[in-house]
Amino acid sequence: MRRPQLRAEPVVLFLAAVTVVWSLATEHATIIDSIKEHRSVFVAFPVAIVVGEFFRVRMPSGRVVAPVATASAIALAVLGPVYGQPTFDVSAGVISLVVSAALSVGLLLRRITGRASEWYIVAARTIAVGVTAAVLRAPSFGGGGAWAWLLDPGRPEWLVALVMMGAAAAGLYVDLVLTGLVRAKRRALPVASTLREELGEAQALTLGVLAAGPLVAFLAPVVGLASLPLGLLPMVLTYFAVRRYTTNRETYRQTIATLSRLTEVAGYTPTGHASRVAARSVSIARSMGMHAEDVQELEYAALLHDLGQVGLRSPIPDGATVLAAPADQRRIASEGARIVRRTEVLDRVADLMEGQTTPFRHVREWGEKVPLESRIIKVSNAFDDFSHGRADATSIDAALERIHLGLGYEYDPEVVEALIRSVKMTPPT
Repeated sequence: MRRPQLRAEPVVLFLAAVTVVWSLATEHATIIDSIKEHRSVFVAFPVAIVVGEFFRVRMPSGRVVAPVATASAIALAVLGPVYGQPTFDVSAGVISLVVSAALSVGLLLRRITGRASEWYIVAARTIAVGVTAAVLRAPSFGGGGAWAWLLDPGRPEWLVALVMMGAAAAGLYVDLVLTGLVRAKRRALPVASTLREELGEAQALTLGVLAAGPLVAFLAPVVGLASLPLGLLPMVLTYFAVRRYTTNRETYRQTIATLSRLTEVAGYTPTGHASRVAARSVSIARSMGMHAEDVQELEYAALLHDLGQVGLRSPIPDGATVLAAPADQRRIASEGARIVRRTEVLDRVADLMEGQTTPFRHVREWGEKVPLESRIIKVSNAFDDFSHGRADATSIDAALERIHLGLGYEYDPEVVEALIRSVKMTPPT
């Protein structure tokens, strides 16, 4: 009997609720006075956070980030003197409450306007900002807190900037870890590889946010509240650059997906076969902890794995290459790889396509080097061929039984185990 897995979303929501309740309990007597004293700051920064919630970008891994909103919230947490305004000597609890309120308003407005949004993202960001604010403003250093320590004019500016960025990094990486845990639990993926993927693809935005918050705080004593748009400008430009990158990458993938449907249109393979094999391959690869770059190449190779069938004089019954003779399988794979190599930009993908027909016994007995990605495509393709693309329990069980007959001979046992985990994540219809 399988033990029920602990879901990560309720844990993140609970921690955010604890942060808000603690802030209310400790600051209920001072929050109104703090907001009145710094009303200009508490209007400008929450507005920037709410607006920033509409400037989100979905990363290739599926992680959704809102760098402008996050940078605005971090800037509020590290803010000190502001030209033309009272010194921003506000406690961490007040900042946490204001930021959580602004993020909640942004989420509700997104839902009202029909945009996708989830509470756990707001919850993780609330915790992150609370951590940054607590690091700088909690009583320490003789009772004044790190924030008061930074205000000493005798402190070197580089040291002040370093401490601010360290506090911002503490909060941001808490956000990355919490959202990474949620994604890992949702998809039944290894936590370590999911966090590695999160940290790897978010580097540009993370570094931009790390710089933006302290930059706003450094500009504030000179230009006042104008420091907010000025300090966020580099972050906004980084956002547009990352968004263009993700858009171009998605367009590239759609182009490959369109090419993969050539065999379907010509009647060589069943409708949706290539996309199903690609989706299953990606699921298996992620459950095995593969790097994001390798997963991307695997997806392209899986989409194009049957491209060589366009060279056949007559179609294989149901397009099931797993039932074809080994020589025919190799010829189809080689033809597909030859076509892909003519693009001169997908040589690695072509290599993966060419290795997909090699039986696993060649690796085990003869030491032949067959990429893991090729072995994954071989298993995913066999599963879809044997199940005829159906998702009912009978078809799935029959497909897994056929694959187990070739376990260790045709198919890599580790990949098959990952396939079983992947199938369990998608209940049969």
